[in-house]
Amino acid sequence: MHTTDFDAAALRRRRLALAAAVLGYLLAPLVALDLRGPAPVDPWWDAAIGAGLAATGMLAVLPLLSARWWAAQTRDADRLRGVQMLHRQLSWWLLALLLAHLTGLVLLEPRVLDYLLPTAPGYMLAGLLALGLIAVLITTSTGRMRQRWSHGGWRRWHAGMSAVAIGLTGWHLWGSAYWVATPTALLVAAWLLGVPTLLTLAWHYWPPRRAAADAPHPPGQRRAMCGTMTWAIALAVLVAIVVFAWQAPRTNPPAPQPYPCPQGRCL
Repeated sequence: MHTTDFDAAALRRRRLALAAAVLGYLLAPLVALDLRGPAPVDPWWDAAIGAGLAATGMLAVLPLLSARWWAAQTRDADRLRGVQMLHRQLSWWLLALLLAHLTGLVLLEPRVLDYLLPTAPGYMLAGLLALGLIAVLITTSTGRMRQRWSHGGWRRWHAGMSAVAIGLTGWHLWGSAYWVATPTALLVAAWLLGVPTLLTLAWHYWPPRRAAADAPHPPGQRRAMCGTMTWAIALAVLVAIVVFAWQAPRTNPPAPQPYPCPQGRCL
């Protein structure tokens, strides 16, 4: 076997391993709550909830998909740019999932608009604030070079706002107390949100050892690799949301008002 064939095979294995790890993290809340969560409400409502759950996994794993943390393991600049590009592309999918979560719930149950008011419960305001922070993070990342912000200052603000968004998301999940209500569900949510955050902090002070065999990344394949991987991950997540929202036909007639809000206003 030629060296180039071996390198190509090793590269494919690394890509598949990275995609599988990211996808596994995104699907973990859906799988856990599908197996141990409460009874489904209805397919469209559950799809909107599933979008929010998948976004939670994506928000948690994005800090680990950063060239800053991977730089301790590889000298290959092109590979680091690829990781950063994957981070950037998945962040847009994160925002899309969060908007689908919010828009879907509002369209299905207009009384959910009450939760967008300043008088809404704290855990609902926490979810809205997390969405706002994520939108600001993405837009400032896109315009950082144009606005000539210093890299060090922007990086610290980016990390701090990310940590706050993750904390607010945890509060939102805990306070909602429907899908994430049992001790098992709370433990899964704490694991998903906490472990990557702790790892990013640990890697900052104790970076992992550099890989012994650091084969260079083939030039010219970074954009194609990241684009294909991002679309494959996104498609798998969308399929998982559909599967999560699917439910067997009811044996009893559905309730006239299946959604969680009581009659009248939500608040």
